Amino acid sequence: MKCTRVWIAALLAVLGAATMHGQEACGDSVLPCLPALEDIHPLQEAVLPLLLPLVFNNVQQLKLLMRDEEFQGIRRRWGDRHAVDVAFRWAEQLCWNNRAIALFITFAATIDHRNVGFRIPLLGPVLWLPLTGEFPDEFVERVRALPSDLFPDSPPGETGDRDKLQHFFGSAFLAYVFGGSEPAERVGEFVEWGEDAFVVDGVYDLRDQEANARGRRFAARLRDDREALPSADMNAPLGRSASVEQSGANELETMEPTRGDDP
Repeated sequence: MKCTRVWIAALLAVLGAATMHGQEACGDSVLPCLPALEDIHPLQEAVLPLLLPLVFNNVQQLKLLMRDEEFQGIRRRWGDRHAVDVAFRWAEQLCWNNRAIALFITFAATIDHRNVGFRIPLLGPVLWLPLTGEFPDEFVERVRALPSDLFPDSPPGETGDRDKLQHFFGSAFLAYVFGGSEPAERVGEFVEWGEDAFVVDGVYDLRDQEANARGRRFAARLRDDREALPSADMNAPLGRSASVEQSGANELETMEPTRGDDP
């Protein structure tokens, strides 16, 4: 345990030094520059998906980094959208610049449910599956540390839109891996339908759908520009959805999701 803490402290020191170096290089920028991506041999980047223990270890490291006081200081000083950029750049560094794996570990590190329950109509909940191996107190601490003020219309308060991170990065990962937005869009629509129909406490949310679309747009930019950052797709309002009681059924106000292929 002591050795692990020393390793984490060393990693934070390196990342912190790189961030400070980026701030000096930026000069007059309103926000500090992020550390530049390192030159990684393409073969090293390509073999990372085969090293599954390392990938899952990177998920845990990113979770620890996001719980750390340094990350919370970035949130307080520079805002949550910049903090998301910092977290994704950390993910890229952990993953030897493999963009697909960086998207995956950012998705895994921002999941805000500890368990998911599935129900069958008339029978109720029948199956619960764990989504994280964290202890309860670790899970609560990490979720509270997640950026939540992501869009201009994010709800106020601690919760805000922090649940949209998993939608954004999960959809971005699928779009990047499949090489286009259409498969990821179909998966996203299926998940939202299934969540409403079979997941305990799940609802069909058009804001989730729009977050999925923003993630697909980010993936398209990331394929063309390895320096692309997620905050560029968070600057516009996400849109408004609300449950409306009508004729004994809940309905959502309509909103046209952004097409993921549009730059």
